Amino acid sequence: MIETVRSVVHPWECDAVEHFTTAYYYRAFGWAGWHLLQRLGHDAAAIAALRPVSCRTRFLQELRAGDAYHITSGIVEAGGGALVLGHRLFNSETGETAATHAERREGPTRSRYDPGLAAELDETKPVGEVDFERLDMWSTTAMTIVKASDLDHTGQFGLDALIHHASDANVQFQNMIAMTSSYMHENRIGFATAEYQIALGPLPRAIGTVVETKSALAHLGRTSLWMAHRATDCATGETVARIAQFGVHLDRRARRPAEIPPHIREAASARLVTA
Repeated sequence: MIETVRSVVHPWECDAVEHFTTAYYYRAFGWAGWHLLQRLGHDAAAIAALRPVSCRTRFLQELRAGDAYHITSGIVEAGGGALVLGHRLFNSETGETAATHAERREGPTRSRYDPGLAAELDETKPVGEVDFERLDMWSTTAMTIVKASDLDHTGQFGLDALIHHASDANVQFQNMIAMTSSYMHENRIGFATAEYQIALGPLPRAIGTVVETKSALAHLGRTSLWMAHRATDCATGETVARIAQFGVHLDRRARRPAEIPPHIREAASARLVTA
């Protein structure tokens, strides 16, 4: 694997939970993917022709404002018109892995890749699995218009912009299950994402495209909440993305998962409806 990004967490890149916003991890992984593919001999047109179709991201350690990080990247799998890019994001101070990201792309690929760029992410099994077809209680949680700044280097809706959009949807949905913004502020509670699993459809390229997201609760544990987000292009009706978000009810003082209180459990249980 080769180093593809080296940077720092800036204060404005942190969220209400006081750690590096997940969308900015995706921006960094986007930079890493672009750098890696260029190093593999792809020009801008060839990179744009490799359409992202799915990804899985694990968040293993918090990064806070001022933390330095770097990413190494390589090829997890290649063949059959598909390419899986693997990225590992490190805390530069400690050398520990803070996140991993595997992204599958489909399109014209080179027949051979330098074996020195092979990547193994040592991935553990997924946190869980969300069956979108069985979920039966969806609520509108976000509606946004694609801006020029939302487009990535290939001219399409970037994954970082998509995750910003999903994060907004998640906050709206939390308010619907009594995990309200005021409750979070007053009790120093947050929602911390442990993993995303994303299946992608055609990503918008036109500025002004309206993207709507509906969300549902997929799982309720002692400290854990799994959310499902379904983003749609309002003009075409096509699915932009299905996003499974696995996270925990976080005590921001202790920086540890905390038991979900009865009033939230009651409101959330009423929305845990499957077909």
